[in-house]
Amino acid sequence: MLKKETRILGLSTIGKKRLKPIVGAIFRGSLWLDAIMTCLPTESSQEVPTLTSVLRKSKQYSQIHAAIFSREDVLEGGIQDYRRLSQLVKFPVFAIAKKPRKTLQSRELVIIKREGTRIPLWINDYDPKRAAELYSLACADGYSTPEAVRVAELVAYCSKYPESRIC
Repeated sequence: MLKKETRILGLSTIGKKRLKPIVGAIFRGSLWLDAIMTCLPTESSQEVPTLTSVLRKSKQYSQIHAAIFSREDVLEGGIQDYRRLSQLVKFPVFAIAKKPRKTLQSRELVIIKREGTRIPLWINDYDPKRAAELYSLACADGYSTPEAVRVAELVAYCSKYPESRIC
C-alpha cells in the first residue's frame, strides 16, 4: 500500500521542436508541490543522460516513486528512451498515451478508468495494478490527470508564452 505523500514526478515539454526543454514537477501524491526542475539537452542523443543527471542531483531523487510523462512523444527516442531512463533512475517511468501505438504490446499499455475517463497509460512491463494505484494516488479528487503532470504542463505552457499569458 502506498502512502498519500508518495512523491511522483510529472514531466512535460515546451513545444514540439527537436531540442526542447523538459519541465518537471515533483508532487507529494496529489497534495502539494515539492519541486520544479528544468532540463535542456544539447542534442537529441543526450536527452536521457541529461535528464538522468538533473534528476539524480535533486534533493528528492531518493524519494521519487515514479515518473509520469504528459505524452509518449516527449523524448525523441520514443519507447526505448523511456525504458533506458527507467533503468538509469531506478524507478518506473510511465507515459500517458495520447495516440496508443499498435506496436505496443498489451502488457505495456493499461487503460486506467478515472472519473469517467479512460486513460491509456504506457507502463513499460510494470505491474498494471501498481501502476493504476500510483496513477490514482497522483490525481486530485475529481480529476483524471495527475497533479504533477498538470503542473508540469502548465509551467511548460507558460514558459513558451511568457509575455502574453497569465498562468
